[in-house]
Amino acid sequence: MILLLVAFFLFFLLIILSILLLVYERRQGSGRKINRRLAAYSVEMGLNPEQLPLVLRDERLSDISLFNRFLSRLDFTRKLKQWLEQSDTPVTVGTLVLVIALLMMLGLLFTRNSANLLLRFLVMFSLGLIPVLFILYRRGLRLRAFVRAFPDALDMMTSSLRAGHALNKSIQMVGLEAPDPIGVEFRKTFEETNLGLPMREALVNLTHRVDSLDLKLFVTAVLLQRETGGNLAEILEKISYTIRERFKLMGQIRTYTAQGRMTMWVLGSMPVVFSLVINALNPDYFAPLLESPTGRKLLLTGAVMQILGFLVIRKIIRIKFQ
Repeated sequence: MILLLVAFFLFFLLIILSILLLVYERRQGSGRKINRRLAAYSVEMGLNPEQLPLVLRDERLSDISLFNRFLSRLDFTRKLKQWLEQSDTPVTVGTLVLVIALLMMLGLLFTRNSANLLLRFLVMFSLGLIPVLFILYRRGLRLRAFVRAFPDALDMMTSSLRAGHALNKSIQMVGLEAPDPIGVEFRKTFEETNLGLPMREALVNLTHRVDSLDLKLFVTAVLLQRETGGNLAEILEKISYTIRERFKLMGQIRTYTAQGRMTMWVLGSMPVVFSLVINALNPDYFAPLLESPTGRKLLLTGAVMQILGFLVIRKIIRIKFQ
């Protein structure tokens, strides 16, 4: 019976994916024609196709119009779209929502024989949370890579400005020479300004794509300099120096809190490790706790207190810099 249900589920999933693929291919036909024409033009002019500006910007949440209108009415889809942009994940919000829904359905299918509604809800919620956690993980990695390389990008812009180049050309140079994700984001900013978007809006869009305090400091300094005047190269040099000094301070604080972090992980893992070892040596040792209602309540209380202690220590030793 289980194999039959799984087979029906996979069959209907295949049909849905096939329909979505056909709709996607039909919707993207005109976009591919434009991309082929741009690629042919770049070959004719001797340009690199990868450096062509992104002239097509798809703001839809889904390739299916009805589903797109439904998602546009929901508030949380804006946050999902922002996370996808910040993590540079090449999927739409509609695809992400469908994946979350499918995983939650799988959780419901796996726990259909359980009478515990709380367990079924936890399994569904945990499976549906996996894509979101993956997006946030990619977002964190990309943000840390951006922050680490940002002072070098500021030094590159400072050298370009002192050589006599304009701000727009300095941004272009960073977009071409800097490694990803710095290069990708500055290249998008240059393309937006090159296609007619005002510099203020292009820089504000950059801060929306990259949630970094250092980047916001840079954008604020540039916008103020454009309104009040001043030596932009000197301002960027001081910002780069400030960011590097903050990195040194962060390293010192991590050194001072290393013992606290080790204490957190050791105290948090000791009950679990000892429980597994004792259960392996004497399987009947935990029987009174697991079989009696009082024992289960004590185990639940101990687990909750252990988690609270872990979170309290983490809160004490964790210092936010952004």
